[in-house]
Amino acid sequence: MTAGTLERTEVIPKSAGYLHGLDLLRVVASCAVVLTHLIAWFTLNDREFWLAAAVERGVVETLHLNPRLSFLGVALFLVVSGVVVTHVANRERPLQFLRRRVVRLIPLLWVVTLIVWVLINLGRRVSSARESNLDVGDLLSGLFLVNFFQTPQVALVAVTWTLQVQVVFYCYVALTIPVLRKRAWIPPLAAAPLCFTTLLITDHFPTMVGHGIGQFAAYLPVLVLGQLISLVHSGKVHPVAGTAIGAVHFTLFVWVDKVGGHTDQGGSVPRTLLFAVLLTVLLVAASGPVSRSPFIRGWSKRTYAIYLIHLSAMYPLYDALMPHLDPTLVAVLGLATTALAAEALHRWVEMPADRAVRRWERRGSVTGRSG
Repeated sequence: MTAGTLERTEVIPKSAGYLHGLDLLRVVASCAVVLTHLIAWFTLNDREFWLAAAVERGVVETLHLNPRLSFLGVALFLVVSGVVVTHVANRERPLQFLRRRVVRLIPLLWVVTLIVWVLINLGRRVSSARESNLDVGDLLSGLFLVNFFQTPQVALVAVTWTLQVQVVFYCYVALTIPVLRKRAWIPPLAAAPLCFTTLLITDHFPTMVGHGIGQFAAYLPVLVLGQLISLVHSGKVHPVAGTAIGAVHFTLFVWVDKVGGHTDQGGSVPRTLLFAVLLTVLLVAASGPVSRSPFIRGWSKRTYAIYLIHLSAMYPLYDALMPHLDPTLVAVLGLATTALAAEALHRWVEMPADRAVRRWERRGSVTGRSG
């Protein structure tokens, strides 16, 4: 989660109205993802931690969510990505839209993947599983997001499976932009039978590739829910129609969770998704001092970097220091390392890449006009 958002913060025209609530939602999503994996480290190592107990009692049990807040952050990132992508698709041509989305993902993905590949080959654990030494082929597969189709599967940057789902959604939106502008309800409605049919077909092909394609169809409804929130908020789809189509996608996701084997992230996945959707509906138009603060805006811009780097920033540090120092101190050090690494990646990778893309587009625009 764009993505992130996993989708990075976009500048929405003033006529459309910048949705400051999306910044706040990204911050909440990043906190949930990092907290989930922080607590997971203690669970994997059979160690108690006061924060894990507090989260379970104060949040998970109260709201009946997945243990350790599993899937909450990912669900939020995917729903928010659906909102943002639908907003920006309204003013871009299909190929321009697709190019901008992919270009914004790639530079940071490639840098973090290289960092993780080096750490793994140095014997460091950067996810729940400890990978063995990886070769250049494994690195290349991670750079182009095909590593999850390998046998045996190679995680590398473990959270990037969500980027695969987002890229599929980007392609779908790009293909349907002309229809989205004239009959906005058709693309989200058409996505439901498309996902359902894909899941039925891939169920008969129990291979790694078949499972991967089925996973795209399983999680695409989550992004479509975000798309519907955007379309209803902008007045392009009636709230009754948006709710009805959203109910279809939510039911499809629940069906996949129960019988499809693609969303094995806990017993409360549907309830966790419902909470993420309701939270997005509640906060998407938030415009108070908190959502408008420079601190939240700055944090929001760095959530993609946080999402990609947090595991490789925290886990090697925890493995090295937890046996020797106070767990709370080490946990804080891991969070600080994540913040510093995300800041460096944002300043020295994301921002220069974004400026380079904008310069390239401006030159292309000038060349096109002069031609």
